Amino acid sequence: MRPRPAIALLITVILTLLVAPVPADARPQDGPLAGAGHTVAMPRTGRDWYGAYRMGPVTAYCADLMSAPPRRATDWEEVPAGTPLVKQSGLADDGALPHGNGTATVSEAETADLAWVLTHTGQSPSADTGAAVEHFVRLRTVHGAQQQARESARWAAVVAAQPSTGTEFDRLTRAAARFAGPYTARLEWVSRPTLAAPSGQLRASVTSRAGIAVPGVTLSVAPTGASTVESAPSTTGTSGVADIRVTMARPGSEPSVGNVSVTFAGLAGSAPRVFVPAERTVQRLLAAPRPGSVVATVEASLAPHFTPAVTTRTRDLVAVAGEPAVDLVTVVGGRPGARFSGTTTLYGPFASLEDLAAASAADTRPVGEAVFSGRYGPDGSAEAASTSLRFPGPGYYHWVEALAPAEFVTPPAAPTWPQLPETSLVLAPMITTRLSPHGTARAGVEASDALSLDGVPGVAVPDSTELAVSASGRIIGPVSPQQTDGGPTCEGVDWSGGATVGRYDDVLLPGSGAGFGATGLARTRLALPGCYSAEATVTIEHPSRAPIIARHELGHPSQTVLITEEPRPSPSPTPTPTQAPTPTPTQKPSKAPAPELARPGLPSTGR
Repeated sequence: MRPRPAIALLITVILTLLVAPVPADARPQDGPLAGAGHTVAMPRTGRDWYGAYRMGPVTAYCADLMSAPPRRATDWEEVPAGTPLVKQSGLADDGALPHGNGTATVSEAETADLAWVLTHTGQSPSADTGAAVEHFVRLRTVHGAQQQARESARWAAVVAAQPSTGTEFDRLTRAAARFAGPYTARLEWVSRPTLAAPSGQLRASVTSRAGIAVPGVTLSVAPTGASTVESAPSTTGTSGVADIRVTMARPGSEPSVGNVSVTFAGLAGSAPRVFVPAERTVQRLLAAPRPGSVVATVEASLAPHFTPAVTTRTRDLVAVAGEPAVDLVTVVGGRPGARFSGTTTLYGPFASLEDLAAASAADTRPVGEAVFSGRYGPDGSAEAASTSLRFPGPGYYHWVEALAPAEFVTPPAAPTWPQLPETSLVLAPMITTRLSPHGTARAGVEASDALSLDGVPGVAVPDSTELAVSASGRIIGPVSPQQTDGGPTCEGVDWSGGATVGRYDDVLLPGSGAGFGATGLARTRLALPGCYSAEATVTIEHPSRAPIIARHELGHPSQTVLITEEPRPSPSPTPTPTQAPTPTPTQKPSKAPAPELARPGLPSTGR
């Protein structure tokens, strides 16, 4: 059947309007980017576009599910870099959701994934790529079970209609996981320049967040100082690494020093560009970021060869357990101006210097390892203090140092064992005193104190000198005891009012590593009742340090006694003089009185 003329005319007019060119001065309309997505029958919304949009000359993707589609390009404003990107959440009951309807933000890793995909899919993606990128963006910008379920249903419809989009999405997801940022520039020596071979090789790469070297990255190399680049590729190639040949100028009297810097350019920026429309219910658009770059720099140097000599001495010849242990390191014949480092190990405790001499580092468990570092002076010498350890207990302790290997420096051999300047005598003085008598005694008793000192391994100091160990002390009292239900006690009394009743001063304590002691100290007679107690102070002296003082305070039960009065003897009774009996007239014996009967109800008096 031939169409009616009126209908044919109407069709012609419509087609003419559809293919008519847009005026040159008309602004471009935002909307689907032709050929960069698919139109698919979506659940609940009918046929809908799924893919890239154009925003003037920029290719972009929608970030807000269930908000209105893009409109005019002039309505968009780019947000400042670093602004958090809020995810979309909730469902639209009537109308469109506001964009960024939520509180959760896109994570740093998600942001880097978006930046990589938007950069590497370009401004003119294929239909499958545009649809895959749209889903990639949606997954990272929706939040909550409702939004996720809605996007899953939409994507399922796209894949059902265009199965190849699923393959493309999987490819992009795998690639982003491998190559998305943040990026780290790496520049490492494969072989360093030496005096024998001043040409060295550097290996340059830039690694992704996953730690994978990124292939095809543009790079540029810039040498400074004494370094010269012999050869360098322009990209990291298919392997993701680039080998660079560098030559160092030979040194004179001073080391030659140079830097090599490599700049990796053309990487995906750290975050996508975000465009926000003026209308709150219109979707935000994400576009590829501006390219980024990272830089790595290494230093190279050539110096003459040095073999330094290392000697150490302990900082403290005499120390107290718990104090810091520090080794003082002296280095001579080193590389002027260069840094050095090493370790120094503390061994011990040894009961005596003889035990130390009989041992070795191999059969002794170390206390710990300290480190030291510094810089050689102009003449190649230096001094450094190690980090500190702690002397754990009494005994003799010994340091053994080792200089760490360094470029152009050969460490010396290990020192012979032992080195007395590297040895410390460590004390943990502990006083025990015993007052005789203690506890309870009668007035007039003779009292004295006995003192013992432990925690001093000996008096021999590693520098061939000796400790001086002396004691001073006193007995004080009487102090009124505390009255308790159990009787008087000296526990908890205030000793501040006690007078000194016996004392001793600067008594040299004989002894050895087995212990020091003295008896019969502060001998005195305790004549008055009350509480008495003894106290003692031990002073250990050596010219290398301030005196070490140990005290045993008043009031310990073993050095306290309660003196009671002597019992007074009872006076003897004065005998009554015996009187002569008075004679009486003889009488007849009378009858004994009858016992008194007890009255009923009353106790008997027993008479």
